[in-house]
Amino acid sequence: MSLADIRSKYEQWKNEKGKQVVAFIMEPFQSEGGDNYLSAEFAQGVRDLTLELGIYMMVDEVQTGVCSTGKFWAHEHWNLTTPPDFVTFAKKMLSCGFYHNEATRVEQGYRHFNTFFGDPIRAQLSAAQNIVIKEDKLD
Repeated sequence: MSLADIRSKYEQWKNEKGKQVVAFIMEPFQSEGGDNYLSAEFAQGVRDLTLELGIYMMVDEVQTGVCSTGKFWAHEHWNLTTPPDFVTFAKKMLSCGFYHNEATRVEQGYRHFNTFFGDPIRAQLSAAQNIVIKEDKLD
């Protein structure tokens, strides 16, 4: 897929189908069909395009996050001029969730929650794991 393909798909959904496009989500690399890595140049092109179109850039780090690529997050290798708007994580983080930029911060309480308000035990495991990663300089 090229940046032109992404723009074309955006236009198709917006103009032909009348659908609102709010985000583009991508993985730093595919590991299930062979190792297919996303280049830093392409990632920056996607970032520029999402900023131009006013849509969010989301990076799925479920499999690639938590130091599995030599950096804490695989997308850090791209050296983007502005960070992704959302990053999802799970598996190696020992918990799952997402983080986001300041502009998407919820200002009113209880606007984003689940039935059990997350899993406190997994949050503690993730926090302890991250301390070890920093102390042992594993990131």
